[in-house]
Amino acid sequence: MKKILATLILALCGASTFPNTLPAQTIKAGYTSRTNFYLPFFLAQKKGLYKEQGLEVELILMGGSAIHLQALVAGEIHLANINPDGVILFNEKGGNLKIIAGIVNAAPYILVGGKAYRKVSDLKGARLGVASLVGGATTFLLEYLRAKGLHYPQDYSLSVIAGGTPARLAALESGAVAGAVLGIPISDMAIDRGFHYLGDVREVIPQYQFTAVHINPAWAEKNRTTVVKFLKAHIQTLRWIHDHPAEAADFYSKELAVKGEYARKGIDYFTKNHLYPQDGSVSLEGLKANIEVQHKLGLLTAKPLPSPDKYVDLSYIQQAQNELGMARGVK
Repeated sequence: MKKILATLILALCGASTFPNTLPAQTIKAGYTSRTNFYLPFFLAQKKGLYKEQGLEVELILMGGSAIHLQALVAGEIHLANINPDGVILFNEKGGNLKIIAGIVNAAPYILVGGKAYRKVSDLKGARLGVASLVGGATTFLLEYLRAKGLHYPQDYSLSVIAGGTPARLAALESGAVAGAVLGIPISDMAIDRGFHYLGDVREVIPQYQFTAVHINPAWAEKNRTTVVKFLKAHIQTLRWIHDHPAEAADFYSKELAVKGEYARKGIDYFTKNHLYPQDGSVSLEGLKANIEVQHKLGLLTAKPLPSPDKYVDLSYIQQAQNELGMARGVK
């Protein structure tokens, strides 16, 4: 009996002496480019906010939305951090993926023309650079040019360039394309290098859910605690960026190799215009705009147009907010 009691005491002492010996759960999250669009994830990882939640998050640089969707459905990644347009169209064809949180809740893109293209009308007959033929920044380009009188495919052609805004800037610099929409602040870099400002897509699309966190319910419903932990770290990071813009800009500059002046411009634009949602919320009004633009482009033909509620599951972000003691609900 004494031996049994001694063993139990040793076990209890061991448990109290080494409380954090359980291995962190590893999850895989995809992203498209090393830009400020995904800055919250790099910051959360660097600042140890995922580890504080007991998570080991592997951030995987992937191509466009189509690759993310394939990987998410196949279980190769657990979270797809992409534009919702592809998910909307995928679900309309019978898929069942869900949008659960916001990353960038507007479209921070500038249409930039090559050095020989000074006006939007100069792009007629030209080749433009895009990340994919549908969804994401391509949606902004098509809708912006449509509003300015240029229609695809009769007035211009598209060239798919993987790698996000940095890759499109490289294609512009090489002369491979005549124009492209570039994210802020990379658009500022391009203009300072002699390329031409042709317009801000927010003139045409003021509200838009640009990037969001997506899950496959088949996995997420079995791993709710893990998903909520990820979102708690996500919210904490977004709030930190808003509270410490100078430090966030310094991190952005050093970690993503962006000159300090451009990094600060990007952070200021994203925080002052509330592109980074401090509570991790999804913009349902923005998502409504996504749906309407897809309809205008002829990609979404359902009538009547579906409600944004069809594509979201707000329970995860609401639980994360509640566990963080936030009284605000999802917008």
